[in-house]
Amino acid sequence: MATPKSLLIKYKKNTFVPTGTSDLLVESVNKKLKLKGDVLDLGAGSGYVGLKLLNLFKDEFNLFASDIGKSSVQTIKSNALINKKKIIAKIGSLFKPWKNHKFNFIINDVSGISEDIAKISPWFKNVSCKSGKDGTKLTIQIIKKSKKFLDKKGIICFPILSFANENKILENAKKQFKYVKKIGHKEWLLPKEMLSKVLILESLKKKGYINFKKKFGLVIWTTKVYIAYN
Repeated sequence: MATPKSLLIKYKKNTFVPTGTSDLLVESVNKKLKLKGDVLDLGAGSGYVGLKLLNLFKDEFNLFASDIGKSSVQTIKSNALINKKKIIAKIGSLFKPWKNHKFNFIINDVSGISEDIAKISPWFKNVSCKSGKDGTKLTIQIIKKSKKFLDKKGIICFPILSFANENKILENAKKQFKYVKKIGHKEWLLPKEMLSKVLILESLKKKGYINFKKKFGLVIWTTKVYIAYN
């Protein structure tokens, strides 16, 4: 199999820049799923995840993308043009741009960490993160609403960071879908920029909002990638 050509992804000031979680999402989907039909990249930011997957799958599916930010949608369209990829991109919150549309796959790319952590992290500079104290607000909304936008055999894929309440998200997913399976998992070290804010993390962990572990003086957190379907 020929190696896909590399992509050129550009970012505007108010556009979310991909993180290790973005790459884990791409890697997990690429290894475990066969994307086909209509695929939605929800909360797409620069379009990084969707475009990377479209490239890896050699344009074998139809890519749709949306984001709440006007700048982000402009960036998605620009990146699609630069890389000669077909994509339908719309602006709007969560599923609002996709009324009456059914997808084979939905990839949740929306912010999923505690708002308090987003404020002290290097990941959300000039980017909104309204996911609540425990980081579950948007992810749970998406999981609950996704069934209306999936076809009968449709699959939703979503990352869960330990900087959110993982159990709460999984409980909601299991109420909505018959099958919930983990397809990816990776541990990360806390960024150096956040080391002086460990007391904030400790407080959030004590309240049950987030989770992490300490080992040899290091703070370790995780990203897990799940799929859900009926």
